[in-house]
Amino acid sequence: MVYYETIIVGAGAAGLYCACSLDGGAESSALVLEKNKKAGRKLLMTGNGHCNVTHGGSIKEFIGHYADKGSRIRGILQRYNNRQLCDFLESIGVPLTEREDGKVFPASMDSADVLNSLLREIERKGIAVEYGSEVIRIEPFAGGEKDSESRFTIYTPKKSYRCQNLVIATGGCSYAGTGSDGKMLNILSRDLNIDIEEPRPVLTPVYVEDYEFKDLSGVSFRNIEAYIETEDGKRLRGFAGDLLFTSKTLSGPAILNNSRYMRPGMILSVNFLTPADEPKITERFKKDFPGNGRSPQTYMSENLGLPKRFAQAIACKLSVSDRKVSQLTGKQMRSLSEVLTGYKFKIRKLGGFSEAMATGGGVSLCHKTSAVMEHEVHKGLYFIGEAVDVDGDTGGYNLQFAYSSAKAAAHNISAGEFLRGTKK
Repeated sequence: MVYYETIIVGAGAAGLYCACSLDGGAESSALVLEKNKKAGRKLLMTGNGHCNVTHGGSIKEFIGHYADKGSRIRGILQRYNNRQLCDFLESIGVPLTEREDGKVFPASMDSADVLNSLLREIERKGIAVEYGSEVIRIEPFAGGEKDSESRFTIYTPKKSYRCQNLVIATGGCSYAGTGSDGKMLNILSRDLNIDIEEPRPVLTPVYVEDYEFKDLSGVSFRNIEAYIETEDGKRLRGFAGDLLFTSKTLSGPAILNNSRYMRPGMILSVNFLTPADEPKITERFKKDFPGNGRSPQTYMSENLGLPKRFAQAIACKLSVSDRKVSQLTGKQMRSLSEVLTGYKFKIRKLGGFSEAMATGGGVSLCHKTSAVMEHEVHKGLYFIGEAVDVDGDTGGYNLQFAYSSAKAAAHNISAGEFLRGTKK
């Protein structure tokens, strides 16, 4: 049985950030357990391998990017904010660059540079990482006076450990091939009676009935406006952003960020000509079409700025591709404007965990002191990153929460270690 003051389970972004943030003597007796043979497998995939580490906007604006959980984590986001994260990464040798859309990346646009710098910092602090060490059981430890500092016993297939502080940084269920498979959530529920919100895929593409744009894979739209509706047309939620057609799904930031609100059977109504609405477009057609010899697809592409392949598909859908716009009837004009400003997609299903960029659900916020990420009942037990029931939008918000929650936990652990040291 090996004893450490602090054991961090999971060498992903949150776990590595936490290890790097231990100080005040806490780093001298800390260990990271990682079940894979290498660290940061999911981190290497983020941002298509470019690693969108955070967003450059005002931290006040961050709150609205975590659905209904933003207000619960406001404190740690403000205390350990995006500026601090950027300063930290640059201090360990990761120059950063901010794009026009506010997304922040390593200047090299290579996620491996972020991972390697974190690992070097952990090594500099003298914190070991034990690979191939999957935690299979956790027990609250009830030892004698000699072991009074031990709160938890952790078991792997090969070894067992005792620790004063246990940090769970095992991620959610998305991209299970990276090791983020959700097994730890079951262990926490079974062994420690931790409340778990049912995991669900979020930031996921959407499959729709009778998908007509499979041949338009790669076609994208900037700043569309869309509404989630019931089958009888009742609007449930509106949103805006960029949309992407893939060979099988609707994707892009607007879809991914709002997939958490969608369910099979709902209708997604998309306006490809935002901010114009159907009456305005119909009136425009009435002015532009008389005497105009262009085809509908050419008009849509050149006059409305729509992608050529999409314009062709719409013209074919309405059976007007062989006509001139001047030949369209009033009914055909209205049909065209209705399709372009309110195209109806019926949602068939959402992408599963294999396609989701993040996980909703996880360790409930209800029994956890969010200011320090410590469980209210099991003192010394911390949950950080995607293991927690917090999911952010695309754009660096989830990695920011990984840092903020990790920093909060590490600060509390380090402060406790400092106080124990002064009493000795």
